[in-house]
Amino acid sequence: MELHSAKETTKAAPANQSREEPMEPEITTKEFEVRFSDCDLHSRLKLSNLFLFMEETAIADAEANGFGLWKMIKAGYTTVITRIKLRILHVPLWGEKISISTWAKEFYKDKVCLKDYSILDARGNAIAQATSSWLLVNLKTGKSENPANSPYPIPLFPGKNALPEMMDILGPSIDPAVVQQETAHYSDLDMNQHVNHCRYVDWVTDVLSKEEIKDRGIRSIQMNYIQQIPLGEKVNLVRFKNTNHHAYIFGMNAADMTKCHFQARIGFRD
Repeated sequence: MELHSAKETTKAAPANQSREEPMEPEITTKEFEVRFSDCDLHSRLKLSNLFLFMEETAIADAEANGFGLWKMIKAGYTTVITRIKLRILHVPLWGEKISISTWAKEFYKDKVCLKDYSILDARGNAIAQATSSWLLVNLKTGKSENPANSPYPIPLFPGKNALPEMMDILGPSIDPAVVQQETAHYSDLDMNQHVNHCRYVDWVTDVLSKEEIKDRGIRSIQMNYIQQIPLGEKVNLVRFKNTNHHAYIFGMNAADMTKCHFQARIGFRD
C-alpha cells in the first residue's frame, strides 16, 4: 500500500540542489479512541481497524518527516508496503484510548525500508508491536530502487526496534483448500485504485471460525503483499492445514491459481 496524505504545497528546491536537506527526524505518534464502528461482535477492536490506525500513523509520519505522497509523486516516486508482522498482547475494547508510534529504522540490503510500530494503551502499557517493509518505487520505470536514494530523505532511527523479527516469504503448507472467494468491489479500493492492504485482513479473519477468534485468540499476524488486486478481480482464499499454533491463508487469483496476491500467517494464543 502506498503512503497517501492530504495534498500540500511545497517550495521548489534551488537549481543547484537536487535533493531536499534532511529534516530534523522525529518519531510520529497518533492517538485513537476505539469507536463503536471499529469493534467486532465482542466489543473488541477489529484487527483490520487496528491496521487502518497504523496506516493513518504511517501517513502522518511521512508528512511530518518530509516524504509525503504528493511530494514523492511530483518527484516521480512512491512507497509501497510489502510485508507486515504484528504481535498482539491485548486487544482494546470499545471506548479504550490507544497511541501508535512509528519510525523507520533501517534500509535492509539496500532494497527495503524497515519501519516499526509501538502501540500503547492510555496508561502507557505496551499492547502490540509491529514491523514492516516498504519499497521505494520509481513511477517512470515501475521498478524498486534503493530507499536511501529517495528524493526526500527518509530519516532513520538505527537500532530502535519495536519488533526485532524478520518477515520471510511463507511457503505453502499441506492440504490446501479453497474456502472462500472474494471480489474486489468499489468499497474495497483506496486512492491507489486497488484493494487497500487493510481490507485483506478482513478477508483472512472472515475465514477463521468463531472459536478460533474468540476462544483461541489471535496473538500475531503476518501479511505479505505480493500482487495488487484491481477492481473486479476475483480472489480465492486458500487455507492450508493448521500447524499447532498457526493458520496459513493465501489469496490466489481465481482465474490463474498460480498467481498469488497475498499470504497470511495467523498465530493463536494457545
